[in-house]
Amino acid sequence: MGERLREGQAGAGPAGEAGEQSLLAGGDLLPAPAWRRQGELQPSSDGDGLAAPGGRRSRLWRSVAGLQTGFTVRALAAAVETELDRGVAFLLVPVFLAVGAFGYFSLAEEPSLLSIASATIAVTALVFALRTSRWIHYGLAAATFCMLGMAAAKLETVRLGTKMLGAEISTELQGRVLEIDRLAEGRIRLTVDVLFTARPKLRFAPDRVRLTARRAPPGLAAGSVIGGYVRLMPPSGPIRPGSYDFSFQSYFDGVGASGFFMRGPELVADTKPVPLALRAEAWISNLRDRIAQRIRDRIGGVEGEIAAALVVGVRGGIPEEVNEALRRTGLYHIISISGLHMAMVAGTVMLGLRLGFALFPAFASRRPVKKYAALAALASAGGYLFISGAEVAAQRSFIMLAVMLTAVLFDRAALTMRNLAISAIIVILVSPHEVVGPSFQMSFAATAALVGAYGWWSERQDDRSQPAVQRSLVSAAGHRL
Repeated sequence: MGERLREGQAGAGPAGEAGEQSLLAGGDLLPAPAWRRQGELQPSSDGDGLAAPGGRRSRLWRSVAGLQTGFTVRALAAAVETELDRGVAFLLVPVFLAVGAFGYFSLAEEPSLLSIASATIAVTALVFALRTSRWIHYGLAAATFCMLGMAAAKLETVRLGTKMLGAEISTELQGRVLEIDRLAEGRIRLTVDVLFTARPKLRFAPDRVRLTARRAPPGLAAGSVIGGYVRLMPPSGPIRPGSYDFSFQSYFDGVGASGFFMRGPELVADTKPVPLALRAEAWISNLRDRIAQRIRDRIGGVEGEIAAALVVGVRGGIPEEVNEALRRTGLYHIISISGLHMAMVAGTVMLGLRLGFALFPAFASRRPVKKYAALAALASAGGYLFISGAEVAAQRSFIMLAVMLTAVLFDRAALTMRNLAISAIIVILVSPHEVVGPSFQMSFAATAALVGAYGWWSERQDDRSQPAVQRSLVSAAGHRL
């Protein structure tokens, strides 16, 4: 048999290659595609060797395989049709948007905005122009949302246009302080909007930098103007290929360089008028620092630093060994303001108000107290968003919570996959770069799992509440399993 097999493979050319590729480790043969069946080796009818094509066993094998394939395709098509009739197609919109954004950030070269816009318009036009097949229409619609996700990512990249420092340099810098982080070693880390540079003057100076200093001058607060001699460095890239890229996040945070003060910083008199937006941002930052300092004074030690991080998101004072312990135990995400903190704030306000309204039954029975509580919870979550620093994870959590509370205001179910899809669409369109981060992926995956489990449990409870049906012992046992 081995000689006959080698002869057939050597003499058949392409047919021999087809037979070789269809062999499995156990020596059995699988049916190849129709365009490759001509001249291939088939199992013989007596099972002791290879026979010419067209044998009874090969025809029977192909018939069975064809029936199985046809049945699988029909079952899959029926399942897809059922899900589409249920409105599941809308739930796939954020998936395709995320695929498009992820595809844009995975490209090796930067595409032009014109090419992405042209492709998006062309695919969208095909959706409305072609009516040949329902499945082709669905495919073009999916491609359209992918292109929209790619276009949103490109627009965000162009809109930010963060100036990134290209090489290390020392210069005299003057800027306005936006944030102050007090580190565990006694140093401070400042986020500064650059006003000007000198000696040398940078032709393409970054608009915002993050600097560390050994000490803080007396009276330093968010909104103050400082000056000093600094050493600037470009944001670091990934430590190893495929790992976390710090420069990517710095670009979308608007930070074009990092470094440290070689001399200073010193307070500088501010003679220019400050825009209203910057004054509001400075006021919120100072309020957050005062709350964090009060927590540190009342609790003290490492516990006070962790409490400040949990309440207002100020994490700079936590010692590095504690950070490392939290990372190793998988608990570091708890001290980052995200969905857990937003849900606790909104849930506490809403539950407290509902309990308070319940003490006045005459008022609660005549008024939509649930909507009042939801509106107050929404306002509280919005205020907490600003106090906590409005980081990207907090913004995403607030959007998800706002959609759910808004659904309560309009007498809609709060915990639904549709609300989750709406939240994901808003987040992707506002911050497309978040789709490549684990925070976005894990938070939406976890929320989808919770909503799905809640729906399954609700249906199970509804089934149990139905009147009992007389069943046989075998049927009842199978139903319970």
